[in-house]
Parts: sequence; structure tokens; C-alpha cells
Amino acid sequence: MTQVPYPATNAPEPIRWRVWWRLTRPFSLTASVIPVLVGTSVAFASGRLQAPELFLAMLTSSVLIQIATNMFNEYFDYRHGLDTPETVGIAGAIVRGLVPAGSVFAAALACFAVAFALGLYIVSRTSLDVLLAGIASALAGYLYTGGPLPIAYTPFGELEVFIFMGPVIVGLAYFIQAGHVSQSAIWASLPVGCLVAAILIANNLRDVVADAKVGRHTIPVSLGRKPGLAIYTALLAGAYIVVAAGAAVGALPLTALLPLITLRTPIQLVGLYNRFQEPRQLDAGVRRSAGLHARFGLLLTIGIMAGALIGWHSPG
Repeated sequence: MTQVPYPATNAPEPIRWRVWWRLTRPFSLTASVIPVLVGTSVAFASGRLQAPELFLAMLTSSVLIQIATNMFNEYFDYRHGLDTPETVGIAGAIVRGLVPAGSVFAAALACFAVAFALGLYIVSRTSLDVLLAGIASALAGYLYTGGPLPIAYTPFGELEVFIFMGPVIVGLAYFIQAGHVSQSAIWASLPVGCLVAAILIANNLRDVVADAKVGRHTIPVSLGRKPGLAIYTALLAGAYIVVAAGAAVGALPLTALLPLITLRTPIQLVGLYNRFQEPRQLDAGVRRSAGLHARFGLLLTIGIMAGALIGWHSPG
């Protein structure tokens, strides 16, 4: 592991506050908010939404774990020598001398600590199963860029975020209200997982050249840009296909088809990645992929709750 000397931080105090805000990667935080909303909406539709305070604790814990993961990503990319002053996107605050590396690591641990305390509160009201799932989620967040073999530097990063920011969080949000996991919660979790994984592969498609230079074996590096783009396309399409299939079999209400109004966006995104390859040209594609996940998830939440209000009930 490459150890890079800590740079001096001479930024004025107001700038540092903005840097800390950027370190949370705010545009990406909907990736942890949306699964909680979707899982809770299914609980509402099943008539099992009985503890709003658990929803708030779950939502806060989920966001804090993602913020910690984002900060660990910043810290370990710096320690591994992957970030440079020319890094495209929101990363690179440490290597640019805007904030001390040790402070970023400590802030990530603090976020984990608060999330753990909230998790213990949820467990005291529900089940030890929630503790196990919460610990697994926090560990996955750390191992994403930490540990001896960071998952983010392998072809399995997309699979990890699909699982933990799709079925795991959606399932937990439902479970803490209902005490079990339903087929409707599983169906609703799959498009969420597809779109959050699409954000990651959009990022990796943008950075494929830079990642290859430093030995980061993401999907686009390992398989090539075209297969990576095909997987990105499949993840985008999969979200819409799963929602349509879930509504067709009755696991989701017909109003859950509301996200189909966003269908133009994935078509535009695939076109963008087909036309351009320069990182600065594709940076907007990463943000728009995150925006699609947020809009799709909000519309899915609204659609499921609307279905409940007009008489549909979750079968699970």
C-alpha cells in the first residue's frame, strides 16, 4: 500500500466547511435514502407501518453509514495513491491539501459510531437479526475501499452495492415495521439495487483509463469498456423490467409503474456513454445516474403508497 505524505491544509475556514460537505458526496446520498423510503412504503401498503420513530432511526443510520463509506473511500484512495490533484469528480480533497487525512478517517468512524448507536436502539425495539444485518452493512461499507483487498478495486463492487443498498436496506426498512420480509419488499428492492449499481458502473466507466493505470480492476477495466457499458445498460433496463413484472404478477400495485415516466433518462444516459469517453464529458453521466435512482425511487415510493390508498395491499 502506498503511503502518501499528508499535505498541509491552508484553506480558509469557510472553504473547509464546504469541503466537509463535499466529502459526504451529497449528490450520492439519495442512494441510502431511497431504499429506506421504498421498504417503508411497502410496510405502509401491508398495513404494518406502526413505528415512525424506527423509520427515522433507520433512515439516519443508513445515511450515516453511506457518509462513512464515502469518507473511507476518500481516505483509502488517498492512502493507496489512487487520487491525484487532477482527479475528475468530487474525490481528491485530501490529496489537494484541503483536509487532513486523519480527520477524514476519524469522521468516518464517528459516523459509524452514531449509526451503531441508532442500530442498537432499533434492535432493542425489534430483533437481533437487525443487529447482524446492520453490522454486515457497516462492514461492507468499510471493506468497500478498506482492508487487504478493497472490493471497490475488484469487479465485485457493483454486486456489493446491489445487495446492500438494494435488498438489504429495503428489506431491513420493511422488517423493522413488519417483523418479517415479504415478497413485495423483495420485488421493490430489485430495481433500487439495479439503479444504485448503475451509479457505480457509470463512475467506473468514466474512470476506466485512470483505474487501469493504478491497477484497479473494476468491471470496465477487467472486461473492457463495451462489456461494462452493456452491463450498465442492462442494469438501467432491469429496473424498469422488474417493476413491470412485479406489477404484472400482483406483487406490486399498478401504480408502481409510475417510474416509467422517467424512461427517457436511461435512453439519454446510454447515448451519452456511447458518444463520449473523456472523463470530464462523462462526469455529468454519473450525477444523472444518481439523479435517475433518486427520481425512480421516489416515484416508486409514491406509486406503492398510492396503490395502498386506493385499495391494494401487499401480499406479504
